[in-house]
Amino acid sequence: MDTVMSGFDAAASAFDCYRALPKGVPKAIRTAIWNSVPGQSSGRVLDLGAGTGRIGKAFVAANDLYFGVDLSYGMLREFLTHTHEMNGHLPCLAQAEGQRLPFSDGTFAVVMLMQVLSGARDWRGLLAEARRVLRAKGALVVGHSVAPDDGIDSQLKTRLDSILEEMHVEHHRGRRGRAQALASLESASSRKSHVVAASWKVDRSPRAFLARHWTGARFSALPETVQKEALQKVSAWAETAFGSLDAVSSEDHNFELDIFEF
Repeated sequence: MDTVMSGFDAAASAFDCYRALPKGVPKAIRTAIWNSVPGQSSGRVLDLGAGTGRIGKAFVAANDLYFGVDLSYGMLREFLTHTHEMNGHLPCLAQAEGQRLPFSDGTFAVVMLMQVLSGARDWRGLLAEARRVLRAKGALVVGHSVAPDDGIDSQLKTRLDSILEEMHVEHHRGRRGRAQALASLESASSRKSHVVAASWKVDRSPRAFLARHWTGARFSALPETVQKEALQKVSAWAETAFGSLDAVSSEDHNFELDIFEF
């Protein structure tokens, strides 16, 4: 395996500590996908941006024909280690760029893009390659976690974006690209469905957001001095806005799927 470095490599070992989904959610996501496209359940599944396998593990445990791809060798190494510990059944994993996949045309019945589009700088190239390896009448599944707009994480993300703009730091606007990608898929697909695969309650605090944010590839790619200054400013803002970095808010979170059939 060619060990190309990725922005996620440095955070791979701690990624699941901060960003793991609640127990049962990955299994619910898998169930929702197969319920939505039951005719594809015997085909191969490609997970683009598989990461540490926080969703893919459910497919591996069920012995689906699962293939995981990620640019980060460190994340895939964590996936392999944890899956082996889970049930001894090893997944098929490959380190590759999403725009240059090592698969033939029409290989997969389902291609998943989970928590990927918001971080994709070249979403057009990514979707073109995903469509290339998707078989006729296959399904492309886009999934992401949804938090309330007035929740602590959402407010802090918005404030951090504003701070980086004030610092004249060029940074990636994930939500805009994701919306454009979804619109493109909808216009090209023959059928689209939207599914809330899982819902759960979670406690959030500004301190937990600050601790977790360094594991994001886009933010960790910024110069260390920029990261430190930006987090200091958002921390000071949070102290005023929420009264304390340890203020806790109980929030309703969903994992939602947009399923496009072609």
